[in-house]
Order: sequence, then structure tokens, then C-alpha cells
Amino acid sequence: MYNIAICIPTYKRPYMLEKLIISIIESNFNQSFTNHVDLIIADNDIEKTAEKTVTELKERFNDRIEMEYYNFPVKGLSNVRNELLRKSLELSQDFIVFVDDDEYVSTEWLNELIEALISNNGDMAMGPVISVFDSAVSKYISCWFNRPVYRKNAKLNSIATNNLIIKRDSLIKNDVWFDNRFNYTGSEDSYFGVQMIQKGAKIYWAENAIVYETVPKNRANLKWLIQRRYRVSGTYTYIMNLEKKYFKILQKTLINMVYILVGICALIILPLPIKKKYWGILKITEGLGGLTGFFNTLYQEYK
Repeated sequence: MYNIAICIPTYKRPYMLEKLIISIIESNFNQSFTNHVDLIIADNDIEKTAEKTVTELKERFNDRIEMEYYNFPVKGLSNVRNELLRKSLELSQDFIVFVDDDEYVSTEWLNELIEALISNNGDMAMGPVISVFDSAVSKYISCWFNRPVYRKNAKLNSIATNNLIIKRDSLIKNDVWFDNRFNYTGSEDSYFGVQMIQKGAKIYWAENAIVYETVPKNRANLKWLIQRRYRVSGTYTYIMNLEKKYFKILQKTLINMVYILVGICALIILPLPIKKKYWGILKITEGLGGLTGFFNTLYQEYK
């Protein structure tokens, strides 16, 4: 049986955080897998907006699970994730799990993550994230929130920390942390994965370790999709620069130019009632965003 630390970074989302914590507590913990589970919540808000929520939940579920709340006001995605890693390592848990504060988990979520990790003798395992909208959304927008899925136990070449389990021994052996250069740009998890893979870490897909992401109204729109595509494309190029992957940089440059040209041509479908009618706009955005990574002029979405 294994000891597990579930790490939750949070920032000004107390109601979503409450939903997440309750979903974890009410999920199944297979006793053949889990010996002890700790929830570690790092509040990245100097105003401690999560403290009241966690305190109330600790009192309510004191006999069900251990919860530790920390206020960590040093703003930045990498900063808060590294703080969670430090707290987890202090507890000497076998596995470290990351899940985001705007999500909630399925009943067998943790069991499925653990099973994928140990059955493949992996260093990390990652599961699907399904978007759930909190208000009615046009099909022209909702279709862009679908994430890639893979066959069960597929070996992966990238990660995201919105549904991830890490073997503690692998983390210590490889000595990889989240890079502070991505504090405000995002993609700190992507670069973390790049570094782990370079050091030999193996990542597998946990097909049934499902979490659900709540998408609020202020994200379910074209403006947000444009900003996200622009930012992610830029950080991808920036990572290739950091890693001196010159062939991939050249390849990405050509792809960016093609995206811009093809995207302009595809604007002709914009007035039509076609499901992917925003394809052209988003490809132009992706192409332009990719070019920003060359000049280190990244969009700081989280500042």
C-alpha cells in the first residue's frame, strides 16, 4: 500500500476548490493501493481567500482525510507548484498527485492513476480532463475545448499537471523542479515534462482516471481561445529555444508561416454555420504566437 500526497494549488477560487475537495473525499480509495492520503492546499493569494473554505472542510471531514493548508503569497505558477513539491517531499509520500482547483474528480480517479503508474512501472501517469461548461455555450466554441485522448496505458511524450501522478523516487532521482521562467506565461508543466523525459522518465496514460474541468463563462468565448492559442504556441517555441532544438525550431517556424497563410485563406468560412468555422482565426493566432517564442516576448497570461 502507498502513501499519497494530493497537491492543489489555488488562487481566488474558493467555491470551485470546495467542490474539488469534496469530490476527492467522496471518491473511492482502494485499500489495496492506498495506505494514507494527505491533501495539501497551497493558497497563492496574499488575501488567503481559500483559508476559510479549507478550515470549514477540515472540521467537517476531520475523520475522513487529512488536509493541510498553506498560504504561499509568492505569486507564480512555478513558485506555488514547487512549494507543493517541497511540502510533499517533507511528508515522504510514495506518490505525488497534482490536480487543479477548477476541477472535480471521478469516483475511481485516484485508483486509476495509481494502477496506470504501477502496472507500467512508470515514473508518471496522466489522465483525461473533460471540460464542463457552467452556462450554455455555442457549439462553435465548445468544440475547441476537447483535449487529446490516447489508448489505455499509451506511453506519452508530454504532460500537464491538471491530472498527474508522480513517483516520489523518480522526482528525487531526476531532481527536476518547475522553472521560474514560466511563472506568468504558463507551460511550466510542459517544460517540467520535457526535463523529466530527458532524464529517462516514462509517462503513461491512465484512460479512466477522469477529472472534470469547470469552464466559466469568461473563458468560454473566442477572445479567451485566441489568447490561449497565442500563449501556448509561444511557450512551445520558447521551450525549443531553451533546449536548443534547432531543427524543431526551423520546423516550427515553417509551420507558423503556413498556419498564418492557410488561416487567412480559411477566413472565408467564418460567416458559414460550420462547426470549426473559427479554425482560420485560431491558426493565424497560433502562427503569430509561435513567432513570439523566438524573441522571448511571451504573453504573460497569469501576471
